[in-house]
Amino acid sequence: MNQARQAEMSLAQGSAQTLLLRILTLGVQVPTSILLARLLGVEGKGAYTLLTVVPWLVTFIMLGGLNTSQSYLLSGGKARLSSVIRLCTLSVLVITPIAVWIYLRLVVPQVMESLPEHLVMLSCILVPLVLCRYFVFSILLGFEKVIRFNLIYFFTSLAILLLVMVLVAGLGYGLDGALAGFIAAQTLVIPLGVFWIRRISRAETRARSGEQLVGWYFLKKSLSYSLKGHPAGVLVTFNQRFDIFLLGALAGPAQVGLYAVAVAVAETIWHISMSVHLNLFPRVAAVGAQEGASRLPRACRMTFLLSTALALALLLFGKMAIGILFGSSFLPAYTALAALLPGVLAVSVSNVFESYFAGVDRRHYQSIAVGCAFVLGLGLGLWLIPIYGALGAGLASTASYVLQMAISIALFSRLGKIAWKEFFIPRPSDLFDLYRLLKELFRSRDEELA
Repeated sequence: MNQARQAEMSLAQGSAQTLLLRILTLGVQVPTSILLARLLGVEGKGAYTLLTVVPWLVTFIMLGGLNTSQSYLLSGGKARLSSVIRLCTLSVLVITPIAVWIYLRLVVPQVMESLPEHLVMLSCILVPLVLCRYFVFSILLGFEKVIRFNLIYFFTSLAILLLVMVLVAGLGYGLDGALAGFIAAQTLVIPLGVFWIRRISRAETRARSGEQLVGWYFLKKSLSYSLKGHPAGVLVTFNQRFDIFLLGALAGPAQVGLYAVAVAVAETIWHISMSVHLNLFPRVAAVGAQEGASRLPRACRMTFLLSTALALALLLFGKMAIGILFGSSFLPAYTALAALLPGVLAVSVSNVFESYFAGVDRRHYQSIAVGCAFVLGLGLGLWLIPIYGALGAGLASTASYVLQMAISIALFSRLGKIAWKEFFIPRPSDLFDLYRLLKELFRSRDEELA
């Protein structure tokens, strides 16, 4: 097997291991979502979504993309871990009070005015926790510790499930218990990430190419990369979550609850593309543009093939699954799910291209693609949500995601000079490699955890 082929198989194997962990995490998240839907009802589920998602979004916006820049600099051997840790710590101290003020003064009155004040205040605790999580993830991803990255996701989801069972199902604390459990779960897993980072710090013997940035030069490069790509990150997040803002403002918590279930089911498809992204981005940053471009077509084909199969399964059996798992009161969510599926498939493909853009410091390409998509999604959302509620949000999202995919492909063609069919039409070798991965999936697991 030649070197290029080995590199492709290594990427595929890493992505498959990540996908396995994400499926395991999904196996924990689904029961949690079912419990919350049945115990809190449609409106309670909507309120819980607003209280957990909205402060998270505000914090992400204020983060400024510093988390991604640290992953990029560490992956390329351009920064010392000690410099990264100092910058992350300072950022948490500076950003937290600003983000909390914006959340309470500017966002809550527009989107969450009907929610209990004590729960809104409690949700402010999420701001520093979200910042810490993002920075822990950025360091682990910068050292390609993708398994540990996903283990934190798994342990967080498991903690939420256990706390919901105790506080909501067992003790009957309702929405208060659900929010407290969510916050406690975020808090419990941060020390695990810090422990792993300390182990990395003690054993930082990894070979580095090129001169490492320190002091002012490190800060300048961090801010340059962050600010160049952060509009793209914000727009990606808004394009995927701004429909919840619009539903909360224009249609109320009940429609948010229905849409949250539709999104939770549809986003199972994203675990495939995110598994590829988490492995592809740091590798492209490490190997460079030309070799990274050579790995992209196969990664995209495999993502498209697996995502399409899962989307068809959800289209056929999604309504039955919603009725059985969430209850008959959530059956109207199926129409929103059906509307979302083509868009989720399209954005899965976009995620693969955006991994490449981030790895070669072309994040402005991502900004262009997502910016155009966001404008379309916002316009359609303002038109369709007041009329169709959750269904309107699904239709608007799908239209924006398809546009995002089309622009991402067009922009990559300026760099890669690869025909579009190379990204979508599966080859017989792709199916053979899937079979091989099933046999070899755990061969390097111990090495990844070491």
